[in-house]
Amino acid sequence: MNVINIGYGSTNYYAIEHQKKYLLIDTGIPGTLGKMTSQLRKYGINLNAVHHLIVTHFHPDHCGIAQELQSLGVELMISRTQLSFLESANNFLKKLHNYKEIEINPNNIINENDKPAFTNRFGIPGYILHTPGHSEDSISIIIEGVGIFTGDLPFPNHYMIESNEKVDISWSQIRSTNEKQVFPGHGDPFSL
Repeated sequence: MNVINIGYGSTNYYAIEHQKKYLLIDTGIPGTLGKMTSQLRKYGINLNAVHHLIVTHFHPDHCGIAQELQSLGVELMISRTQLSFLESANNFLKKLHNYKEIEINPNNIINENDKPAFTNRFGIPGYILHTPGHSEDSISIIIEGVGIFTGDLPFPNHYMIESNEKVDISWSQIRSTNEKQVFPGHGDPFSL
């Protein structure tokens, strides 16, 4: 499997290639579909080869063009936990210029920690963890043998002076995966 950071601005967006198909993790802010497609072309990725999208959380720089990508044939998958945050996220984000409200096909909801469903859906061994700490809807995507895609989950005591129990619990879950490479939503990848 090949991981390509197709990010722009200060946010990382990852395209994971497996058998000439791509899983996209996170998208740009509203109004940047042209920039996203330009980045895909820059790395030799045809949009038709991007079959699925997962967003780590419902903040504009991570989900802003999710619905636009869906309208172009990319299937947006969300976790069961994220579903309960979708309505409030849409209500907040629709205030932003160019934002298209996210609609979810009920067949595109995956339970956290469901390895068989994840693997069957994407053809990639992995699963989703609910990892609150940055936001309550935050998830991390584990791709077995590749690493963990954490979105904006802060590293314990890295951005905060005091410990945050939710962050600590989320990182404890991440460490228990035995994956060593972390692909954050901002900044460079690092090893645990």
